[in-house]
Amino acid sequence: MKKITILILVLILIPIFLSTVPQESNISFRELNTITIKEWFKDLVRSRRGSYKLKTDEDFLEDLWQTINRAARETNFDPILIISVIDVESDFRNVIGLYGELGMMQIKKETAEMVANIYGLEPPESGWTELIWNYRLNIKYGSHYLKYLYEKFNSLRLALEYYNGGNSRKTYAKKILETYQMFKKELGI
Repeated sequence: MKKITILILVLILIPIFLSTVPQESNISFRELNTITIKEWFKDLVRSRRGSYKLKTDEDFLEDLWQTINRAARETNFDPILIISVIDVESDFRNVIGLYGELGMMQIKKETAEMVANIYGLEPPESGWTELIWNYRLNIKYGSHYLKYLYEKFNSLRLALEYYNGGNSRKTYAKKILETYQMFKKELGI
């Protein structure tokens, strides 16, 4: 009798649990060139960087927007997903992480080298430390690393977990997926 009761509880609770976990909807590249989405993005970046008193002029915002869309197109990811990763990782700042992760997408030099070899990307002329301040390069390598993990695991959740690699990787993946869903909801897409 106990086994049947447990089985019934499990069958009832699994659908409830699954409904609370953010889903991996279509993550493929989509062109996002509407003025509304671009302004939403610029406001988001201004807000995040502004809380750190970082300079965020119009030229930077436009270039960052183009960089993210270019990386999304190259890796066949939804730009909103890449925006979500950057938002969670660094609040759109060029920072150094606790374990040597660099830049907006918090990618390690060794990981960037591996990605360069796999996808035939040019290494930076001034060395891998360029990943800390060159957000264009950082986003390109970070997006390609996410692509590598997605191709390896065929699951966005697992790719995000391994992108982080830390002890809290499940929480991290959930946070990015929640951010991704929240941004899409804000944009009505």
